[in-house]
Amino acid sequence: MTKDLLSPFATPGDALAAQAASRGDQPALVFPQSDRQLTFGEWHAQSLAIARALITAGIGPGDPVGLLAENRIEWPVVQLGVALAGAVLVPLNTHYREEELGFALENAGVRWLFLSEAFRNSRYLDMVTSLRPRMPDLEAVVALDPVDGLLTLDDLIATGTDSDAALPEVDPWAVGSLQYTSGTTGFPKGALLTHHGMMANAWGISGRLQVSPTDRWLTFIPLFHCAGCIMTIMGALQRGATYYGVPGFDTVEMFRIIEDARCTMISGVPTSYIAMLESPERANFDLTSLRAGTCGGADTDPALLKACAEAFPVPGVVQVYGQTEASTLTSLADCDDPARWETCGPPLPGAQVRITDAVTGAPLPTGEIGQIETTGPMLMHGYHKNPEATADTIRDDGWMRTGDLGVLNDAGYLVMAGGRLRDIIIRGGENIYPVEIENLLRAHPAILDIAVFGVPDSYYGEAVAAAMTLTEDVSPADLQAWCRDRIAGYKIPAQWFRVGEFPLTASGKIRKTELRDWARADALVPLDQV
Repeated sequence: MTKDLLSPFATPGDALAAQAASRGDQPALVFPQSDRQLTFGEWHAQSLAIARALITAGIGPGDPVGLLAENRIEWPVVQLGVALAGAVLVPLNTHYREEELGFALENAGVRWLFLSEAFRNSRYLDMVTSLRPRMPDLEAVVALDPVDGLLTLDDLIATGTDSDAALPEVDPWAVGSLQYTSGTTGFPKGALLTHHGMMANAWGISGRLQVSPTDRWLTFIPLFHCAGCIMTIMGALQRGATYYGVPGFDTVEMFRIIEDARCTMISGVPTSYIAMLESPERANFDLTSLRAGTCGGADTDPALLKACAEAFPVPGVVQVYGQTEASTLTSLADCDDPARWETCGPPLPGAQVRITDAVTGAPLPTGEIGQIETTGPMLMHGYHKNPEATADTIRDDGWMRTGDLGVLNDAGYLVMAGGRLRDIIIRGGENIYPVEIENLLRAHPAILDIAVFGVPDSYYGEAVAAAMTLTEDVSPADLQAWCRDRIAGYKIPAQWFRVGEFPLTASGKIRKTELRDWARADALVPLDQV
């Protein structure tokens, strides 16, 4: 593995210091709904104070510092403060319940924890108070808002502002973040990401998106997610662009902010793009400032991206592919590449991609579907305290099994061809890829969104099932007839369900494992019974 840096900034702290020096008065962080914003200079000053306060308290390189909060302006301020101190940021999923939170805090050995008291129906401080007796490593809790009896962020910044503690020299190849995966089963695994891996990833992404200091990049993606705290925060930071954040997705609010701030970029997931595309409110807003955007998810439909590009319009919207374990993205096309909707483009600079047989692991030739594998300096060091899972994921030759299915075309571009390896439906010995069926059926005028998954079948082993949100009533017979001339008969869903809304991961992807469980428990309503 080369030790050459792929970003002009070795660490996040280096990037923030450079931007504060060159464009200190430019807005860096804007959270319109709370009417808060910081310039690059203010961001640097506050993060520097946090770093010095942490160092004075004995926190330094390698020490885990947790952050549990919704998207708010203090989030990236704490993030960069931890980075400047050389400590390891542990972003915590805001959807965690007490047991999940306890696992992550214990597994990471978090020494200091920054948190919001509560967000929506999650009482973070109450959960931490309940857990604390079993957390011997947890030395301090810092509230982002005033809370009686607790050290607050303002207190810490005031302490650090008066401190002259020397910052450490941060090794760009050291672990900078312990990023927990949003797994759908069992407890999450913590991916150990390096400062340089994250910086290189965000630099490569922002280059393909042609980000500049004039851009205003809007996203609702949770900041605890790698696409939030790495792709958008570090991408905007390194390019000198302004990050616009919101605590959650609301279609009309997104439209309003785009119009008011003249946002030039947007990042989301397929479900959010569908909601914005289908919203009748969209026509009431001027969205013409948008020039580029990203849409991530193995179920991204090229037709959806083309429609968004033309209808918003977001001409430079691109399909992207990545994983937490690769420091966010592995590949995406340039925002003006004609293949940006149908493919995920070539690998990022420094990354490599190959397709292998899911059973034997042998590399497959161009044009054949198999498991996507990747390698390069952006890969995680491994899973924290989980050598077995690390060995299962990263081969001895340094290539990482992603568990996703894809194909490389003649140009070396990655095409998502089948979704997750675990989502393959094997019906009577035939491999069926749900994404193919989903992309086809989304073109039906009655279907708003769809998830295709396998259900047990006594004869075929598995049968094809589909759960849908609809814009109008339609019968299973109508849908089967519509499919009949378009795909092979064995791929046509045998069971059809209508749902009011899908179960989603924290990043907005449909949880198919939950749909399977609901179907097995007869908790889904068949379409012909609606």
